[in-house]
Amino acid sequence: MNEDVKTKVKVFKALADETRLAIVLELAKHKTLTCGELSKLFPLSQPTLSHHFNKLIAVDVINANKNATHMIYSLNKTYLKQIGFTF
Repeated sequence: MNEDVKTKVKVFKALADETRLAIVLELAKHKTLTCGELSKLFPLSQPTLSHHFNKLIAVDVINANKNATHMIYSLNKTYLKQIGFTF
């Protein structure tokens, strides 16, 4: 199996979770969202949300940037385009 296929399998596995896919779709609509904004959209505990964010960050689907005291999340559109996804 070539590296391109392996990369896409990892992304698909991360997106196979309903919550993670919903997070990605919300980020596609809003471009950027803070952790607080996402927590209002997804009534999950902070550790659970962090788990989902970390899974998406690990496969380069989303970016996380700290701005003062807030974590801001966005889609990694450059990477997603490279592997054939568009949002």
